[in-house]
Amino acid sequence: MIKFKNVSKQYDGGYLAIKNLNFTIKDNELLVLIGPSGCGKTTTMKMINRIIEPTSGEITINGESIKQQNPVELRRNIGYVIQQIGLMPHMTIRENVALVPKLKKWDEAKYKDKVDELMKMVGLDPNILGDRFPDELSGGQQQRIGVIRALAADPDIILMDEPFSALDPISREQLQEELIRLQQEIKKTIVFVTHDMDEALKIADRICIMKDGEIVQIDKPETILRHPANEFVRQFIGEDRLQNSTSLPEIEQLMVPPITAYPSRGLAEAVKIMRQKRVDNLIIVDKDHHYFGVVNIWDMRRAYGNEQLTLMDLIQKDIPTITPNENPEKAIQLVNDSPYGFVPVIDHNQKVKGIINRSSIVKFVTDRFDDSMGGI
Repeated sequence: MIKFKNVSKQYDGGYLAIKNLNFTIKDNELLVLIGPSGCGKTTTMKMINRIIEPTSGEITINGESIKQQNPVELRRNIGYVIQQIGLMPHMTIRENVALVPKLKKWDEAKYKDKVDELMKMVGLDPNILGDRFPDELSGGQQQRIGVIRALAADPDIILMDEPFSALDPISREQLQEELIRLQQEIKKTIVFVTHDMDEALKIADRICIMKDGEIVQIDKPETILRHPANEFVRQFIGEDRLQNSTSLPEIEQLMVPPITAYPSRGLAEAVKIMRQKRVDNLIIVDKDHHYFGVVNIWDMRRAYGNEQLTLMDLIQKDIPTITPNENPEKAIQLVNDSPYGFVPVIDHNQKVKGIINRSSIVKFVTDRFDDSMGGI
């Protein structure tokens, strides 16, 4: 666990880059630091391995202050992946990956096996690529080597400073997927700096959004999308992402107009309405649209021989309803559980606003899908 306690960084000339940070990075989580240029995200990450020293405050790893550790040893125990990759051009791929284990004086047989294992883990054949030099590999392959080099000494913590930003979109997406898969397998504590919100949303367990050296919001991607802390976060995320992230619509967006009838209607009249509107249920209301209940076609069929009966005699009042301001997830569940396949929406004045049925839910989803596809 990495803990920042009242950490600040002030440069010569008085510029305060980091302002009193207090947060914790959990064991085995992938935390993304993101924000506009100059917000302090890279400075924050580089203070973890003491490439940059804080001016005040304390950073601890598993309860031990990093000030008490030798900076060189600290860095050898923390994996580090950068945008420029930083492979040694005069070393083979195997030698590059084995660099830190060799500096830590591991047994050669041990780290040779480790190198082959890591290369296979990211889909690179050590027998084909192991003895090649970095300039003989593609950009995506080199970046994979940069990632596994950071893993070679089996560190608990890995720092990644915009590692994929220089790659083409296809390679970048592939490596993002690779990182997600690797993290599920190796379970390291990863601090990942990026300026790309889509990348952050895709890979992060939690996202830390920074501005002017301070944390504006730190939370799970789902929470940030649903509950941005302020207008800056909303703008930084982007309205398109916020709209596309809405997993559930508002109740009103799911509603369709109900087919209604007065309780005084006779059964023959009611059947005619149902036939015309092609429905098997009627919502019973008074002249002011107050809700009475529901009558279904099967009850009417059984009672149809009695000409004295009206819809009032057949009303069912025990059908669950929902109000317009309730959770739409509840409405969807009620529709799924309903033997009639719909739920009436009733406001606080007991007036019918509409109904939600399976058809209206499907229509909403397909309309959204068509919009996202640009009408193609």
